[in-house]
Amino acid sequence: SRPRRRGNKGIPRTEHVMQVWIDQDCCTGAGLCVERCPGLFVVLEDGLGYVHEGTVVVADPGRARHVPTRQEDAAIDAAEHCPGECIYLEVESLGSEPDNTDMHDADVVDDPT
Repeated sequence: SRPRRRGNKGIPRTEHVMQVWIDQDCCTGAGLCVERCPGLFVVLEDGLGYVHEGTVVVADPGRARHVPTRQEDAAIDAAEHCPGECIYLEVESLGSEPDNTDMHDADVVDDPT
């Protein structure tokens, strides 16, 4: 059976830092990311989605941008609804070493229950 989507329930509400990046190779250019979280995402003339910070577009593959706490829910929503499954959120607990167990795919997070 397919794991359930858990939205923001998959992200523990503890002291953490969330980062976001887009894999443009998988982007369909649907623009749902911009509709759901325009403060983080933009679709450029090439038809692909990018992460932006103000007027600066993050175009380097794999380069993540910090997600402000007030935009975390919208970023999760955008990642979950991305048809290209190309939005990646990385969550790191403060004071810990980064590891892959806190990486959340754009589509599904396995439900441990």
